[in-house]
Amino acid sequence: MSLRCSSFGMAALFVGLLSACSTTKSSAPSDATAIADSGGADGLLTDGNGDATTAADTWTVTDAASSDGQSTVCAAVEPPIQPPDPSRKRFAMSLMHYNIEYVIGGLDYTDASGKRHLFAGVPGPEGWDNDKVEDWIVRESLLPILQMYEKHPSWGVTIELQAYMIEVMAQRHMPTLVLLRKLAQRGQVEMVSFHYAAQLFLAFPKEDLVRSIARTKAIFALHCVPLSKVVFNQEGQAGEGRQRTLVELGYEIGVHPKNLFTYVRGNKPWWPWYSSEGGTLIVGPGGVDPASGVEVAWDFFDDGELRAIKSKLAPYFAPLVGHDPVRVAEFEKKLADREAAGWHMSTIADYVRHLDAKKVPKKVAPALLDGTWQPPSTQSIHRWLGGRSEAFPADEEDNRVRSGNAQASMWVRVCQVMVDQAEKSGKATEPQRATLAELWTLLWHAEVSDCSGVNPWRGEVLFGIDTNAKILAKTVQFRAELATTLGLTPHVQVDLMSRVATALSDLAAPEPPKPADAPFALTVTGDSRDVTQTWHESGPNRRQLTLTFKEANTGPPCVGACDKRRLAVHFPRFDDVLRYCPALIEDEVRSYPISDFTFTQGEAWLPLANGLIGLGKSGEKLWWVIKWNRAGHIAARISPADTSVSFIDEAIQLDGTATWVFDVMYGTAEEALMVANRINLWPTVRW
Repeated sequence: MSLRCSSFGMAALFVGLLSACSTTKSSAPSDATAIADSGGADGLLTDGNGDATTAADTWTVTDAASSDGQSTVCAAVEPPIQPPDPSRKRFAMSLMHYNIEYVIGGLDYTDASGKRHLFAGVPGPEGWDNDKVEDWIVRESLLPILQMYEKHPSWGVTIELQAYMIEVMAQRHMPTLVLLRKLAQRGQVEMVSFHYAAQLFLAFPKEDLVRSIARTKAIFALHCVPLSKVVFNQEGQAGEGRQRTLVELGYEIGVHPKNLFTYVRGNKPWWPWYSSEGGTLIVGPGGVDPASGVEVAWDFFDDGELRAIKSKLAPYFAPLVGHDPVRVAEFEKKLADREAAGWHMSTIADYVRHLDAKKVPKKVAPALLDGTWQPPSTQSIHRWLGGRSEAFPADEEDNRVRSGNAQASMWVRVCQVMVDQAEKSGKATEPQRATLAELWTLLWHAEVSDCSGVNPWRGEVLFGIDTNAKILAKTVQFRAELATTLGLTPHVQVDLMSRVATALSDLAAPEPPKPADAPFALTVTGDSRDVTQTWHESGPNRRQLTLTFKEANTGPPCVGACDKRRLAVHFPRFDDVLRYCPALIEDEVRSYPISDFTFTQGEAWLPLANGLIGLGKSGEKLWWVIKWNRAGHIAARISPADTSVSFIDEAIQLDGTATWVFDVMYGTAEEALMVANRINLWPTVRW
């Protein structure tokens, strides 16, 4: 069941963006200018004619690092689609997920203060900066796999990577990009990409991802690499909002990780395909219910970087290893044996076409919650929003990274509104568009998942923190420039809901908040820290809670099970219903009985991109809590055995402090949704 609220100012924005992104020719945007104007592309991409893309267009792609500076000319080509054979029953697939930002910032990182940090887990990281690790990933882990598949044209494979990796190859690894394009254009390699960078998109406003996808589509079109309508993505992030968004943006098939499926639905055989949010959803890897009449095998479903590397070592150990021809040969033999046994070596889209041709019934997907692909070991999204690393526990600062991302996102979107308004008023905006494109690029890199999980080393954490700071500094200067262009003096107000910037004569001081009593008892944990809890009125039927945690060892001495890096607040839960907004669903509160789920770990963690989750009915009142993501962007924990909604940060530094802010209110779902979106997605900003 769901409750809808449709009167939002963002609706017009998304209509425009979706129209720019969802209609494609030859995997290229039908109107490259519209994408650039939306902020999705960088404003500098043009085809050979400088007009809208058509199937007849050619694109010139130059390898900036080549010695001769020669260009490669390619044509926009759709891969051939072989007619499905309804007699086939056995399908073998491989999904290789590549992340060029596996070690964001590199193994040798210099922070904003000039201090140098070397990765401690491997000898010899000196000189292994961001570019060198990226080059290693392309050269040692991707290229050998592409060369293997080139020898076997009958073998299909699905490769997922971010558009930024295409850019890296175009700049420094053109022969690899040419080979990838060749395999994709002949339909053997199914290219999947759903974001420009490896963003933790479940945690942030939908606009951040929509613009990232627009940039992605433009880059794939520019380099003539056909883009599949299948979606798998960084950390296997999935959920109902991810599924709905992929359909809205012209994709068709969502791949839902099996561990995330069983995390909330139990260990049961899944059906070959489901209908979900207007599109198709499949679960992988693993077999399917034999009653379907088909057999499914996954020969690979993991980080592609691990398949070709000696000893299965990840890119964190790049100075020690390279690709291993023996391991590649082992994989090649495995696939050859599979094909010899009568399996169809399929891509995901080809498999789905066969299900349709075979008339396998499509079941309706059950309710599925937001999360990532390894929830038993990572507690789903918690590892990225408050959970502690196992490998480098002392390095992490999840909340500092992710609340900083939320602040940076707000200011980049403020700049977007101001540039759009300048353009509508007839101002020249070409230089501003270039600056705006740079800001979006920085934001997408700052939002990369590896800055807070699974096991980030200190350099990756600092990359996120430093990039957030860089964005904030750039937006201060840029906003001042835009205010002058728009004639907004002496002060500016930007309403991110109406997407309008106006001048203010002065900045009126806010009225002092009225103290209020707590509406119910809370449990707050800050082992050894001085903790302050303050309540005041914040609106009709609303109260605001501010929790201030000082440094460790400023409060009562720890007794018993003490964890000085753990902060927590537990809000009472009054009924058995989960009411929340799945990530990327910003116009709807979805409601499900908690008892309908089968939590194999006894819990679920939710990112709450707009901060909203229900506490349930107490008497006649329906209560809600809204976390302020720009202060405390921590995942929410629910459990059928626990009558509370908990926010837990296990990754604060011992000398770190925190100020968490929550609004608590009672009212309808529509009222709570409006407040949450105003706080976290579309605030009114003044300076």
